Amino acid sequence: MKRKTLSFLVVALFTVTAGMAAQVNAASQEVHKPNLPSVQAQAKASQSIPVALPIKAEIVMKGGGIRDGKVVQIDEKGQKLWIQGETDKKSLPLSQVEKIVFPNNAVVYRANGGPIVRGELPPATSTQAKWNGIPMSAFEMKDAAKGQAEVKLGPPVVSRGQLRGILGVAKDRQFVVDEMQFDVQKKTMTIKATPY
Repeated sequence: MKRKTLSFLVVALFTVTAGMAAQVNAASQEVHKPNLPSVQAQAKASQSIPVALPIKAEIVMKGGGIRDGKVVQIDEKGQKLWIQGETDKKSLPLSQVEKIVFPNNAVVYRANGGPIVRGELPPATSTQAKWNGIPMSAFEMKDAAKGQAEVKLGPPVVSRGQLRGILGVAKDRQFVVDEMQFDVQKKTMTIKATPY
């Protein structure tokens, strides 16, 4: 009698456990289903915008002082800014960088390869764009020697309407970066850029 009762309890326990596991699995699938389309829509809404970094930069440090060099890499994972100096390549902790300023007289290379000096051809109808809260992972150097990079823009950094305007400008002109700032804790950056 005891064996039959024990067998019955074991079978009942397995049945209840299997039923609960099925319910948890179904509930977790329901939670993930509504989120998937919104993540896919955000990915489709983001677009890569080519930007050019002038080959000379002034790195303003938080404690004071300025470092000169060419920006060659922004390492999101290591939280470092890599710059090329006259003789060597060195890294600076992003947490110590106040901002990067690209002077108006610095040479910049357009996406088509042609060099220009900012300030020689002031854009008559261009206004500076400011993009806040860009994830650092959305910025990628393509050609460090020529300062060619891409930044993925989309909601929530810019609205869909703003993105259409930016893409329209980028068809005919090159966005040249004027200034960059970093928020290390949020892993985001702000870029100020002017189309030339």
